[in-house]
Amino acid sequence: MDDSWRIAERIIARARRGQARGGPRSRLVDAIMVLLLSRPMRSSEIGELLGLESKYVSSYLSYWRARGYVEYESGLWQLTPLGEDYAREVISRETSSEYDKFVSLARRIAEPVNRTRNDKRRAPRRGKESGSLSFTVSNKGVGDKKRQEREEAAACVLSALRNLLSEEELDLMRLILDHYVEWGSTYTYVDQMAESIKADLTWLMKVLRGLQSKGLIYIYTDPRLGVRVGLSRRVKEELKPC
Repeated sequence: MDDSWRIAERIIARARRGQARGGPRSRLVDAIMVLLLSRPMRSSEIGELLGLESKYVSSYLSYWRARGYVEYESGLWQLTPLGEDYAREVISRETSSEYDKFVSLARRIAEPVNRTRNDKRRAPRRGKESGSLSFTVSNKGVGDKKRQEREEAAACVLSALRNLLSEEELDLMRLILDHYVEWGSTYTYVDQMAESIKADLTWLMKVLRGLQSKGLIYIYTDPRLGVRVGLSRRVKEELKPC
């Protein structure tokens, strides 16, 4: 179990630091699957190992049980053959992450050199071409600046809410704000959220209604597109001064 626990612990740490691929909730599912690969466990034991509430763990497991990845017997959760394959894929990906980290670092180090070399190769020699290149770079800068402004605004709002929300509520607010940073849109759809974080729809709506009761989001049923969730006017106003 030692190797499984170390990998699960690393997954959890990255999810809580916001560095996880696929969002914090899907990363927590990965961690749970890895632990269950070592042996069957009770949800309370998993919660204790990962620092999560037992009911929080159960919400994940119920979702994945319905999809054939885990099963429940005599008070213990265990992986199905499908779940075992999934957990082994996670372990394979995680054990190669150190290599990926160094490759990423090497690419970042080399990037300024490659950029300078490419700029020299592409450098225009006449005024008309120079003007065109300048316009392209200028537009890219504006887009990058707007995204950075959205990132700073979202981080400011999350920081203000950190001590006011439960871990579940904070995860969902982070998800909505991540969507805002990426696309500039202050709303998304419940089915998209459920799919991206691999969450049970009943649990998801319960947490979202809690956020709505606190005046942080609105929930609207679109007859054509489904249930839409967006930042409340109060939160959108907070995004500006941040």
